[in-house]
Amino acid sequence: MNITSLYAPVHIDDSSVVGEQCVFGYPKEARLRDEQRKPGSVLIGDPVSIGPECLVANQVVVYEGVRIGAGCVIEDRVRIGYNSTIGERTRMVYGAYVCDRVTVGADACVAGFVCDGTTIGERSTVMGELVHEYTRPHEGWWGADEEPPVIEPDSVVGYGARVVGGVRIGPRSYVAAGAVVTKDVPPEHVVTGVNIHTPAVEWPGRRLRGLLQHWQSMPSSRTP
Repeated sequence: MNITSLYAPVHIDDSSVVGEQCVFGYPKEARLRDEQRKPGSVLIGDPVSIGPECLVANQVVVYEGVRIGAGCVIEDRVRIGYNSTIGERTRMVYGAYVCDRVTVGADACVAGFVCDGTTIGERSTVMGELVHEYTRPHEGWWGADEEPPVIEPDSVVGYGARVVGGVRIGPRSYVAAGAVVTKDVPPEHVVTGVNIHTPAVEWPGRRLRGLLQHWQSMPSSRTP
């Protein structure tokens, strides 16, 4: 079925299910400001596409230019900002707040806060906060274009963890719940506390043993 809103054309595959009180194709701020400056002009946003066999729950807000791949689950109260891409079979959960121009790979799971321009790799889980450094507030809200975090494939950012600035996590790295990351995390490391990095092969804990063994068995793993 094809739906044309006041702001952006929307295509939702016939096999997908959509809940109640959802908004699709909402225009980005710049487009709304242009309309305010030129009243009566027609707002035509970038198209929204939702692939086959998706489940979109209630009170979901999807801005213009968003592309959602096949088989995704978008839970209640999720927000996806403009020109973002969600890979196939990904789950957006717990009211995730995804800002603008975010790229999420296939088979990922995302909750928490994800800042503009972030990249989240395939099969990764993000339950914490991915934020900019915000070191130049004097330049205005739109004046500074800061580097976002990059979460490489098969990595985990635990609940309540915070990744700050243009740092790179992984691949196959684990940021524990409540940890703070302001430095790059090498492949196959565990992060606890504030920037405490432990190679996965040296991790003494039992609870991550199954995950670490799984990483080691992967063909792309760099662990001997």
